[in-house]
Amino acid sequence: MADDTSPPTGLKSHILRSLVKLPPMPQVILRAREVMDDPDAGLRDLARIIESDQALVAKVLSLANSAYYGIGGQVSSVQHAAVLLGLKALGDLIILSASSVFLNRDLPGYRLAPQAVWRHSLATALLARAIAGRRHPGLEADAFILGLLHDAGKLMLEPFVVAHRAQGAPAPAPDGPPSGEFERRWFGLDHAEAIALACRFWRFPEAQVKGVRFHHEPALSSQSALAHVAHLSNALAYRAGFGGGDAAGGEIAAGVLEFLKMDAAELDPLQAEMINAIGGLEAALPAG
Repeated sequence: MADDTSPPTGLKSHILRSLVKLPPMPQVILRAREVMDDPDAGLRDLARIIESDQALVAKVLSLANSAYYGIGGQVSSVQHAAVLLGLKALGDLIILSASSVFLNRDLPGYRLAPQAVWRHSLATALLARAIAGRRHPGLEADAFILGLLHDAGKLMLEPFVVAHRAQGAPAPAPDGPPSGEFERRWFGLDHAEAIALACRFWRFPEAQVKGVRFHHEPALSSQSALAHVAHLSNALAYRAGFGGGDAAGGEIAAGVLEFLKMDAAELDPLQAEMINAIGGLEAALPAG
């Protein structure tokens, strides 16, 4: 007799095939990262990425004029933003803008509103960049992208979670967000593995793939600095009130602070810094 807690035959394969239906927006993130890594590239190369998509233009200008950048609403064009902000900040704007479009979705299966998904991802990304800057200089941009995308596997699994609930099948948390255990039991993979596979499909660097895959289990990551940074950032985002639907999200795994050579006294200031940064971006954030 079959185990009724096992995922239906072929469901994992079906989920993996759904990769080809994912929105292409993360490619914009990857293109921006590649330009920022190219010593011969300049502001014009980043501006071209933005100007190819009018929705992205509007989002970039909205963010550029937010209090976070302190320009006071003076940015009137992509070229103007490039001159005023510089290469790194313009790259961050592209990545933020593309991510907000990709992540600002209602996930009723996960009991998450669009704003909750986006804000948790943004909070994690800001924390990841700050932690990387303190302990792993040079990984700030990768950590920022990883923080933004770490929970995007929930977008992939959402239709299957909704279908599962509609069928009235038993679940570990019938009235709350599905846990990783729930995902693995019913689908054969969790959201971390799902987004890692998607990132590989999108040809993201393998270090980012590993970091996102093990952001819940950094001890299994073969000493991935990005996995440890993402794990701690995710936990601190939860502790600061920017949750992503996991009841145990604020727990920090054993050994993470030691791996990152961080002291518990550093955590509250990091959270406060993140909260201030999100406050500066408030007017440009997607509405809930």
